[in-house]
Amino acid sequence: MAEISKDGLNIKLANGRLMPLVGLGTYTSERADQCYNACVAALKCGYRNIDCAWAYGNEEEVGRAVQDCIKDDTIKREDAFITNKLWNTMHQPEDVRPACERSLKTMGLEYFDLYVMHWPFSFERPADVNEVCKKDAAGNKITANIPITDTWKALEELVDLGLCKSIGVSNFNIDQIKRIQAVAKHPVANNQVEINLYLSQADLIDFCSKNNISVTGYSPLYAPGRYWKQEGDPPPLLDNETIISIGKKYGKTAAQVMIRFQVQRGVSVVPKSFTPSRIKANFEVFDFKLSDEDMKALFAFNRNHRSVGGFAVEGMEGHPEFPW
Repeated sequence: MAEISKDGLNIKLANGRLMPLVGLGTYTSERADQCYNACVAALKCGYRNIDCAWAYGNEEEVGRAVQDCIKDDTIKREDAFITNKLWNTMHQPEDVRPACERSLKTMGLEYFDLYVMHWPFSFERPADVNEVCKKDAAGNKITANIPITDTWKALEELVDLGLCKSIGVSNFNIDQIKRIQAVAKHPVANNQVEINLYLSQADLIDFCSKNNISVTGYSPLYAPGRYWKQEGDPPPLLDNETIISIGKKYGKTAAQVMIRFQVQRGVSVVPKSFTPSRIKANFEVFDFKLSDEDMKALFAFNRNHRSVGGFAVEGMEGHPEFPW
């Protein structure tokens, strides 16, 4: 298991820096003001970890929330942990630094605490850097096959330049991480992947732990609001009676139980919410500990089922770097 700080609130990265175990996810806000308000609410109730990405289209709102909370003395910049992600159209080594610098400028920041490759597969560079991908006449994404090791080396230059404190990957499998490690000058600080009760990722977490790579889990509540639900998907977890009954023993909700489960495994999580009361509740997971019996019962939910979907992965199954 990854090393946890003495106060139980942070995970120690390979370079010695600390990353808060619970952060706010900001994917797919319906309105820009939702994202801004959610980030402000999170920072004011104790969050210090905000997870964003260029592809989410809300960098300006996240950055403004951070800046406003610094101005009103809610936080200091050095106390916040801001993660951003390099998009698939920006994997060419010569595109990495400009992409990072554009994101920093948009967010009004001097550096990112963590900057990761959003996906291992790449798209062909569009003429407009603001386009998420180029498409052919049939409407299919035009992909590229840029070596992940080349992109990684360009990420390392960002650390040398002080633009990022730590670098990592997202949605990478074990083999892909090993290929990065073979050329890495700076450590792979983090791998962000989907993790929830239906997808325990035990083998991947074990590998990362043995290699001093922290793991962040997105969709820890099984992405209840995802628009790509399919017939045959496992049922929602928030209203599962077993999880609810476990929560009652501790005076906690099903969501809090699921977040605590991952934290207790040494996995940082970035649950998404735009409701202030839920944002606050999702952070209130450090005042109880699940019993071994309850941990075992929660592990039993695993089905190796992925809920991740949507635009990024549509049509990508045939790409040589598709991770699953």
